[in-house]
Amino acid sequence: MNLENILITGSSGLVGAPLVTKLLNKSNLIVGIDPVINAECNENYKHISIPLNSVEDVTNLLEKYDITKIIHTGGISGPMLANENPNIIIENNIFFTMYLIEAARIYKKINRFIFCSSISAYGELAESDTTEDYRFAPENLYGATKASCDLLLKKYYENYKLDIISLRLSTIYGHRRSTSCFINDIINSGIKNNQITLPFKSDFCWPYVYVNDVVSCIEKCIFHKKEHFYDYNISGPDFPSYQKIFNEISLYIDNLHVNFSNHNSISDRKLFSLKKVKMDIDWEPTYSIEKGIKDYIDNLT
Repeated sequence: MNLENILITGSSGLVGAPLVTKLLNKSNLIVGIDPVINAECNENYKHISIPLNSVEDVTNLLEKYDITKIIHTGGISGPMLANENPNIIIENNIFFTMYLIEAARIYKKINRFIFCSSISAYGELAESDTTEDYRFAPENLYGATKASCDLLLKKYYENYKLDIISLRLSTIYGHRRSTSCFINDIINSGIKNNQITLPFKSDFCWPYVYVNDVVSCIEKCIFHKKEHFYDYNISGPDFPSYQKIFNEISLYIDNLHVNFSNHNSISDRKLFSLKKVKMDIDWEPTYSIEKGIKDYIDNLT
């Protein structure tokens, strides 16, 4: 097997960092882009921390390192970030994505482009088992940037025949996550012996996916040899209530002081269908909420 050179954006992040580690032995070279330095020490890893501010900058990098695959995990990673500076969200999530894909079109040597989209592109998901044809109706600017990029990249896939896979990821949790997420918040409040009030009732359910499942899915997609469609929903295997999440965390952390609200102040997101990714890519999640939380907390020690 001929090993290829892979570009990974967000290479120091929640998904990017373990992805670099996972793929080092399956590639000739990995080039990581992230303003935060990745601690990976390997002769087959090259880190780029300087900004790439144009299509030309990205094209030059692709040519310099003879890149053949791109995995785009980078950008503003959630609706809780940079809300006071919307231009930063747009520059990071839309402009940089377009630099990447247009450079890939010009360069002509990229044989697979993986885009990490988001469940936030859909907005409220009031129906269960929805497919990838469900309409986009984002509820915040972050979701709008993901929906915009998803739609633009689909046109590059259709009109310019670039090999692109868009993964619409549910809320990712894991010990490397630095931004707010209710699982992280509950765990951190217990570690610090703080009280936390959650903005929903205890029976409120949420579609989470553990970071290891996301990494395994991207790995499967980047090396997939058969025909595929453009877009795939990605989530965990279950749809836990926050009472269930609380119970699992309390098995490992004693000092949990969690209060639930008497009403739900955030929109529903039901568990969407994973049939398409299972059939086309032969991938399915393996980390239940029990297994994911245990692994999360084991990695904190």
